[in-house]
Amino acid sequence: MNKLWQHIVVLIIRALQNYGPHEVEVIGRKYLTSKDVFNPKYFRTSEFMARHICVTPEDEVLDIGTGSGILAIVAGFKARRVLAVDINPEAVRIAQKNIKRHGLESTVRVIEGDLFSSLPSGSIFDVILINPPYLEGIPQDNLGLALYDPAKSLIKRFFKEASHYLKPDGFVQMAYSSIAEPERVLRIANEFGWRFQTLAESKELFETYIIWKLTPDRGK
Repeated sequence: MNKLWQHIVVLIIRALQNYGPHEVEVIGRKYLTSKDVFNPKYFRTSEFMARHICVTPEDEVLDIGTGSGILAIVAGFKARRVLAVDINPEAVRIAQKNIKRHGLESTVRVIEGDLFSSLPSGSIFDVILINPPYLEGIPQDNLGLALYDPAKSLIKRFFKEASHYLKPDGFVQMAYSSIAEPERVLRIANEFGWRFQTLAESKELFETYIIWKLTPDRGK
């Protein structure tokens, strides 16, 4: 992704975050958001991922980087239990409000943390959901944490650690974009012993959204 196009994308995102509505409707449900929490309406990976979440009524689910809580909430209407995590305290506050708004307090819980660092001891899940940041840059504020993954450092940490939090038949479901070197992400995943399959793709004006199902190679 060239620097000029990235700069344009960031300007558009920040304008929408600052001046767009802070209550939006996605797939028939309303969500609160804020200027510091990624808007699930105008940045389409959230909605695309929400439409393709693969969970069952027996599943225990972890949602990494929950933001407004949209993926945790959609999963919460299907799964047995959902734990949502975000490093941004404002996202945790907004997600808690949205969980309460949708009556899922007994099913969905949200905590503050960086990837897996705040999980209760012994936590393992059937499904881990992640819609990670993918622009190249250095986060300098809470919104930046949802936008930037410099040198794919978060992706590398995620694939290094995630298999320790999956049940034997568990998997990761990840959304990504064609503008952010998806082939590089899959190479990183392979280096850490993950196999992938593509669950869905959606071509938009300037990019293609992708959803992968990733499973750890237990033999590695």
